Amino acid sequence: MKNFILSLLFFSNIIFSYSQGFTKVVSGKIVRIEQLKSKFVSSRNVDIWLPENYSKICRYPVIYMHDGQMLFDSTLTWNHKEWKVDETFSRLIKSNVIKSCIVVGIWNNGSDRISEYLPNKIFNNIDISTRNKFSEKYCKGKGAQGDNYLKFIIEELKPYIDSCFSTLPQQKNTYLMGSSMGGLISMYGLAEYPNVFGGAACLSTAWLSMIEPKSNFPLAIFNYINHYLPAPKTHKIYMDYGTGESDKEYITTQNFIDIICKNKGYDSTNYSLQVFENEKHDEVAWSKRLYIPTQFLLAKPTFQKPVSGKIELIENFASKYVSVRNIEVWLPKGYNDKEKYSVLYMHDGQMLFDASTTWNKQAWDVDDVATALMNGNKIQKFIVVGIWNDSKKRHSDYFPQKPFETLSPDQKNLIIQKLIESGRIERLLQPQSDNYLRFLVQELKPFIDKNYSVYTDRKHTFVAGSSMGGLISMYAICEYPTVFGGAACISTHWPGIFTTENNPIPEALNSYLKAHLPKLKNSKLFFDYGDKTLDAMYPPLQKEIDKTLQLANPKNKYNWQTQFFPGKDHSENAWKERLNIPLEFFMGK
Repeated sequence: MKNFILSLLFFSNIIFSYSQGFTKVVSGKIVRIEQLKSKFVSSRNVDIWLPENYSKICRYPVIYMHDGQMLFDSTLTWNHKEWKVDETFSRLIKSNVIKSCIVVGIWNNGSDRISEYLPNKIFNNIDISTRNKFSEKYCKGKGAQGDNYLKFIIEELKPYIDSCFSTLPQQKNTYLMGSSMGGLISMYGLAEYPNVFGGAACLSTAWLSMIEPKSNFPLAIFNYINHYLPAPKTHKIYMDYGTGESDKEYITTQNFIDIICKNKGYDSTNYSLQVFENEKHDEVAWSKRLYIPTQFLLAKPTFQKPVSGKIELIENFASKYVSVRNIEVWLPKGYNDKEKYSVLYMHDGQMLFDASTTWNKQAWDVDDVATALMNGNKIQKFIVVGIWNDSKKRHSDYFPQKPFETLSPDQKNLIIQKLIESGRIERLLQPQSDNYLRFLVQELKPFIDKNYSVYTDRKHTFVAGSSMGGLISMYAICEYPTVFGGAACISTHWPGIFTTENNPIPEALNSYLKAHLPKLKNSKLFFDYGDKTLDAMYPPLQKEIDKTLQLANPKNKYNWQTQFFPGKDHSENAWKERLNIPLEFFMGK
């Protein structure tokens, strides 16, 4: 009830802000939380900027920016200057330079700004005399309140933003950005909450090196950063300064911090220090270079480019069943709404079209193979829905859940240990393939059916994958035989792990298939395998599966194929050479 009342209060504040018509933006839109109350800091406005393409179908990274009243509308700021956040972010998003994202502008409350942006652990390491003088002069005697300000963001604001907006709440998608004292609190926030924030942009950071005695604050800051700087492997830090006005005061301190960061293992992939000659310490200067830290934190990954047809990218497709992931929909050349197309759902979507973007520089070249077949009038027209895997959850997403649950505790422990040894999982294996298929059937397929000119029936809907993707394709047609009319299981990884010795998985999968195999009168199944590299384990296992298929459907051999490719290995290069076979088998004219 408490959370419900709190949410209702937030919501009413948003409605009120709209009626006042405060901050105006050139692009996107602002949602305001008016005078947000907190148990940690005084109440304040929060402006949430949503990009033009904002949709609840997708999820977005979030940048939390300080001095929120200075970000968007210079007609309302005290100095008539602004960061031009909406213009800069919109331009970068439209240019496909950065990920589409949300900006949360947290207003300062004026009188307590320095106090709230002042890190407690740094301030407490200053001698008592300097602390008292600084507190009286700049903080109205309140001292440092940085810890409370961060608690407000972490414990109150961020949970609300994540619950009310379509965000990517994970650490790797959450950032801090600010200038001057806002730069200092951004660095402090990253260090204090490394599991919450994945990066910080600190522009013209106020290192307080001009405060007498001039060595006190810098030394305290050096000691703090040297002790608390988070691991470079999972974080990004951007810093800069100008050489004009008050930024000059921070040059020496910034250079020492640069040395500390590099000694901690930060390099050009996760750390950037930029110097801007003659630039001042104000919003005009920061607005001119805002694109640099924004690109550094939110750089868009390289997406696949097809040789033929076109790809429509759906970034961060939201799901209540699985982690968010990208979806790439390949449309053949000449695609139009006046025709209907079959649909092929393929796993490991990032490996399908463009070898220049993949981890091993190999790809299925699905667009090439499909285009050649359609141009030759050998198959019906179809589109491909490439479902990206979540690399950390691939095994659990693709491992058939019901067969795994039939294993004994000792057998499960054996499988888990083998997968940990091979580096495929870090701790426990808890298959989530039932949820993965729910995502596919209940969320993704309805979206595709609604937004593309496709046949929606079973006989025009197919699923395909290789290795673990072959396993989940087999599982999909068994669990949803009225949804999928065919499954291509290429180089199917029947062992589930990387040894066949004392391995209970192949038998569990075969037993499942015997109980759940769809009638081949209504479905098509395609299997294949090579005998090199990982495929070397598959020949005897696939033969056992073939026996099950023969016994279960002796009269429907034309709806099932298993093909053996001697000398072929376990790779995208091998799979693209024979992809035409299952495509013609499913959709041949």
